[in-house]
Amino acid sequence: MKKRNLILVICLVILAIASLVIFFFPRDSKAVEIENLVYYDKVYLDENDTTLGSFSIDLIIDLPTEYKKTDVLNNIKTILKAELFGEIFMSVPDDSVLGAYANDLIKDYIEVNKGFADRIEDDSRMAFNNTVILEGFALLNDSQIFSYGISHFVDFGGAHPNRTRLFYNFDLKTGDVIFEEDIFKDGFTAELTEILKQKLSEDLSEQNINRENSLNITDYFVDEIKPNHNFYINDESICYVFNPYEIAPYYIGETEINLPYSWIRHLLKEQNPINYLVDNINN
Repeated sequence: MKKRNLILVICLVILAIASLVIFFFPRDSKAVEIENLVYYDKVYLDENDTTLGSFSIDLIIDLPTEYKKTDVLNNIKTILKAELFGEIFMSVPDDSVLGAYANDLIKDYIEVNKGFADRIEDDSRMAFNNTVILEGFALLNDSQIFSYGISHFVDFGGAHPNRTRLFYNFDLKTGDVIFEEDIFKDGFTAELTEILKQKLSEDLSEQNINRENSLNITDYFVDEIKPNHNFYINDESICYVFNPYEIAPYYIGETEINLPYSWIRHLLKEQNPINYLVDNINN
């Protein structure tokens, strides 16, 4: 009996200590709470003649909804909603913004195409098929940095569809966007440019695309390969993203150049927002 009471007392003491630790030293949860919003619609240019053309809209958006600092959350949402939907939708409630944005796109599609389509002779009729796919996705989301990507795919019936991806990295102390100038030492551009070229050349060599390890024998626009402000931060690296046409012909598509922290550590400012990630790698 005494032994049982002793075990009970020990358990209660452990629970009490655990409660105190949680109270005074709470664990960091995911810094920014996210809600995934999805919207899909397809409309026809003429409901009575579905062969005339259609417009498909697919929206898949991670939208920040909660954070312990309201001013930081508001700043992040202001920037992201403006980039995702446009400033005219800033005041639209979160649970309605996807529908409002889609309806605006549909209105434009019909206004732009309906009159022209009606004037086309039956024997030369073409289909006015359009597609928009918009994705917003959270990446790194810890207690200090929130990284976010936006992918925009459009097919408006031209020679080929196009996709662009843009990235934002937020300092969760202030809610401000982290720019290259916040991370790298003054005068970093020239050396970082050479590092980007070297890393891309090595990546191509590993893929057996460029066995001579020289970008000059590829179709890349070598002079255009430079820091472009479009990057995302993760636990181990900074990844630069170059959209189609930016540093290469369309057929090459998007190019990602992933720079491990070991490659760029010497270029970092003493005080910069990613120091804690670099230190974690070193440890």
